[in-house]
Amino acid sequence: MPVILGASLMLAVMSAPPDAEVSRARYLMGTVCEATTPVPPGDETARARAAAALEASLEEISRLERILSDWRDDSEMSRLNRQPSGAPFACSPELFDFLSLGLRLATATGGAFDMTVGPLVKLYDLRGSGRWAGPDEVAATLSAVGSHRLRLDETSRSVTLGAAGMALDPGALGKGYALDAAARVLRAHGVDRALLNFGGQVLAVGAPDGTAGWEVAVSHPRRRHEAVLTLVLRDASLSTSANVEQGKVVDGRDLGHVLDPGTGLPVSWRGSSVVVAGTAGDADALSTALMVMGPERGLAWAARHDGLTAIFLEEDERGKLTVRSGPGFEKLHAAPLSTDGRSR
Repeated sequence: MPVILGASLMLAVMSAPPDAEVSRARYLMGTVCEATTPVPPGDETARARAAAALEASLEEISRLERILSDWRDDSEMSRLNRQPSGAPFACSPELFDFLSLGLRLATATGGAFDMTVGPLVKLYDLRGSGRWAGPDEVAATLSAVGSHRLRLDETSRSVTLGAAGMALDPGALGKGYALDAAARVLRAHGVDRALLNFGGQVLAVGAPDGTAGWEVAVSHPRRRHEAVLTLVLRDASLSTSANVEQGKVVDGRDLGHVLDPGTGLPVSWRGSSVVVAGTAGDADALSTALMVMGPERGLAWAARHDGLTAIFLEEDERGKLTVRSGPGFEKLHAAPLSTDGRSR
């Protein structure tokens, strides 16, 4: 039975006797990242090696945070966001790789995922108390939004912001990108079975002995202490996006933090999107993209892409929750958990 952890929208993990696993946790990228790996009971040498590997994986996330965070004034990302438009910015290998992945995902999703939503985040004051913006403000701000305005040069390993006022927001990809890097560190240290739980996202490396994978419980979109369904993950990542996690109520109306880069408006449908993918970077960005697309378009899009499972938890005005899933769900689904009003 999965343990329900109430600190995040997505809930994990399998429980185990304390002497059969090693865990380490650190506050990173605005939330807690916990890494766990099984160890033979009583083997202190194995415990020490596992602990060192977990610490190294968390340190890798911390290193990437210093590059990618737009909350830190001294980060490379923040320096890029201060760069005048039209002036090439020389990138570190990590930042250039991150931006390249972001552009690939923006293209694949038809712009539903877009790192250039920074001006819209500022317009709606989503990092403050929140505000509603008028149509003219939104239209003006959209002139600085769009991945097609971001130019990467592989030869010089540089990026150019192609419009005045452009700013990148790494929030929908940063955690996933960092998780993939942490998993590479774990494998380099000889750890091939681990679970990394990073706020609303997990990355499963291998599986505990004698199991099909790590059990992860997904919560109700609005009642995050209430599990809705359980999935089994092995060498895959699960990410969840929902407006309620960081949303605000402004002038009596819900102002969600997920923005549609095409219209410039907050996503308004009620519920959450869940994506299981082979890499954490893909899962992170695509859960946001599918939240923007909505259930109908999102499920159709996901069905055309191999190795990807999409799930939508949609709540109607009466509070009834419907779970809608695409190809691959049955292979991942362990067992439903009791939830009033849930249907499929």
